[in-house]
Amino acid sequence: MISILSLKTPLGKPIDAIDTVNHNIFRCLSGRVDFMELKTFWQKVLVFRKVKPDYMLGIGVLEEILYLPFKPARTRYVIAWHTVLRVGKTWPVRKILFRRAAFVIAVSDCVAQSVKKHFPSKQIFKILNGVDTEFFNPHKRDRNFLGTTFGLPLNRPVILFVGAMFKRKRPDVFIKLAENVPEASFVLVGRKDKQDFISSAKDLKNFYWMPFASHEEVSKIMASSDIFLFPSIDEPCAAVIVEAMASGLPCVLSDSCGNSELISDGKEGFLVKPQSGELKKFITLIHKLMSDNILRSEMSRNAREKCLSNLNWPRVSEKYFEVFSVFNQ
Repeated sequence: MISILSLKTPLGKPIDAIDTVNHNIFRCLSGRVDFMELKTFWQKVLVFRKVKPDYMLGIGVLEEILYLPFKPARTRYVIAWHTVLRVGKTWPVRKILFRRAAFVIAVSDCVAQSVKKHFPSKQIFKILNGVDTEFFNPHKRDRNFLGTTFGLPLNRPVILFVGAMFKRKRPDVFIKLAENVPEASFVLVGRKDKQDFISSAKDLKNFYWMPFASHEEVSKIMASSDIFLFPSIDEPCAAVIVEAMASGLPCVLSDSCGNSELISDGKEGFLVKPQSGELKKFITLIHKLMSDNILRSEMSRNAREKCLSNLNWPRVSEKYFEVFSVFNQ
């Protein structure tokens, strides 16, 4: 039995990506890994004294430096890094954390390379995130649900974006595409951020916005849509992409960071370089998918199959177990 103490305080919220990853991975490894999630600092310190776990698993946040003086000699500090590593105001502390880590688990090659750039000798394992292929499933397709929820016409293709409206996710590109492809319904599920993008869509008759949806609602919306359109850049390994793939959606994505590691261009969807002329390219690909039912069905099957074969939590959890087992010998 491998013992792992999580330094991440569990929030218990499904919107927290790291909680979702930890919950699914270590649920699959129950019986082989003792994964301990405790809320307070002193509870964790007490576990160090009593249990002396094999690993303490962090996410590279600054507070983790407080645990290093209490760490037993046998306990290895590991960082599961979920974003692109950049130098900023907190760099002096973050540099200490990465240097002290026995190894780093990166959620994509894009993320791994950002760590390698600053710590070339650090051992890094790339493990893409997964998806619950039972929960996100094409069998949940229900066009009437879409019609009831959004009041959209059922005879039009539905193009979907899911994600909070952060600037880097580029909801403005999605809205611009809705303006240029009036024959399709464009559905955006996600809360507002500081910048107001929604006001630019107020006159669009084919644009529908839902600020919040439950996990179950998102799974139904995905299964009932036709294309997943996600122009976001600098995504390490976006959960919504693999959720859309598992739901049987061909994906049209920006060719940026981890996006290109989840789909192969022309197989599970299309990748578009975020550069001048990209809007025209997005429009061309949307029309191609809308007009070619055979291609859309083929990409749908490919996307689903990729999740069933490799991008699912049981498979991802085995990769985690292999890494921890090698270091535990």
